[in-house]
Amino acid sequence: MQILEKMGIYKNIFENLPLAILIADTHTGNILDANDRACKLTGLEYKDIINLHQCQLHPPLENYETNEKYQIFVNQFISKNKKESFDHNLICSNNRSIPIKISPSLVNFDDESYIIYVLKDLRKIKIQENILSYYDKALKKTSSFISFIDSDYIYKSVNESYAKTFNQEKEYIIGKSMPEVLGEDYFYNVVKEKFDRALNGESLDYESYLEIEGQTHYFSVHFEPYYSIEDKIVGVVSNVYNKTKYKEFENENQKQEKLLIQQSKMAAMGEMLENIAHQWRQPLSMITTCSSGISLQKEFGTLTDDILTDSLKNITDTAIYLSQTIDDFKNFFERDKQKIKFNLNEKTDKTLNLIDMSFIENNIEVLKDYRNNIDLESYSNEFMQVLLNIINNAKDAILSNKSLKDKRKIIHISIYKKDENSIVEIKDNAGGIPSEILEKIFEPYFTTKHQTQGTGIGLFMTREIVVKHMKGKIEVDNVEYCVDEKNYKGAMFRIVI
Repeated sequence: MQILEKMGIYKNIFENLPLAILIADTHTGNILDANDRACKLTGLEYKDIINLHQCQLHPPLENYETNEKYQIFVNQFISKNKKESFDHNLICSNNRSIPIKISPSLVNFDDESYIIYVLKDLRKIKIQENILSYYDKALKKTSSFISFIDSDYIYKSVNESYAKTFNQEKEYIIGKSMPEVLGEDYFYNVVKEKFDRALNGESLDYESYLEIEGQTHYFSVHFEPYYSIEDKIVGVVSNVYNKTKYKEFENENQKQEKLLIQQSKMAAMGEMLENIAHQWRQPLSMITTCSSGISLQKEFGTLTDDILTDSLKNITDTAIYLSQTIDDFKNFFERDKQKIKFNLNEKTDKTLNLIDMSFIENNIEVLKDYRNNIDLESYSNEFMQVLLNIINNAKDAILSNKSLKDKRKIIHISIYKKDENSIVEIKDNAGGIPSEILEKIFEPYFTTKHQTQGTGIGLFMTREIVVKHMKGKIEVDNVEYCVDEKNYKGAMFRIVI
């Protein structure tokens, strides 16, 4: 390096500085020397940089493109002793523009004046600034509430969403303390303990709610410790997501679900009353027959002690049966408070016993295929409700199919174990569900029945119970199957628990 060689002691310093250095003649503007960093920055060989005019390496510097104008610049630089750094651009060997910071200095050596340009590559800084600008735009637009709060609980920065929640401008909140903004009770009872944990280095999440101008807001909050360049925690970055609309939607869904459950209970109760009528009709008829027979035989003088004893025994047994039926129906309507262990096969039989008279009257066969004896820990009454809903739907489908009027009517129930799952399958021979409505069958208020016969909530609640309460799954499909060497077609509901 020509000039640096003459400067002797400074040579090693200039060569090893992590910055590009150019030395230009104050009279001509030509570059007289450059270090390795300058060569790498410009993409030029050392021999190609020497004697170039400095304006050839960067766009016009304050429009001093010619030697004459360059001399004016130098005179001003010397007279004003101007040494401030400024941002500019450098044109490298492939004509690409590189952002740089130029720090000019005037030096005198051997009665000659030179300008030393120290060039700092700003590309990484500009990229970071660009990224930060996008982050800043994102922070302004995001619906999350972002704030930085120092270790004294003072707001140092907030985004617009945070300020809007409190119906304030950002400037109003910045500089205020958390107790002032959030309220002392809420801060000390809810926030402070968690904020202090973040100040101790813990990254944490929590959910809470706050009354703001008479309206309840629900929040999901994340606290992240903020470290200084000295690696000390100086505050906390708070990221708050407003869940109020989601919570309102969730509450509305819960109201709708409760309404559906209530409607389902009323529909089930109506069906149960019908089943009770079926179950009681024959026993009541037997009691009436026995009592009338006793009365007539007494009137004609043919009543013996044996006949009286047998008749009274029949009445007593029938009354016990009716009482047991009442208990069975009452137990069915009792809500399960906790999971219990029960036998899947026995519970299925018990469900069928509740409605067997209805099947007998309608000439419907219930075929059972219990391949395994399965014990299950779940909600037994809810399982019975699921079975009852599906079996009643199968019965209604069979009775509505006029082509089965004088033919065999079948409901086929299979229970078996597969891997770790307990499986119950209920099939009918009503011809199947039309493909265009098969996927809608579990939707609330969807029904294929006449509006006077169905509400469309039975199968919806069936799925809700299986999926949400029993943590299982329920599927429906149209299948063909064989019974007594004859093929039948119908819908199959599969419950997997």
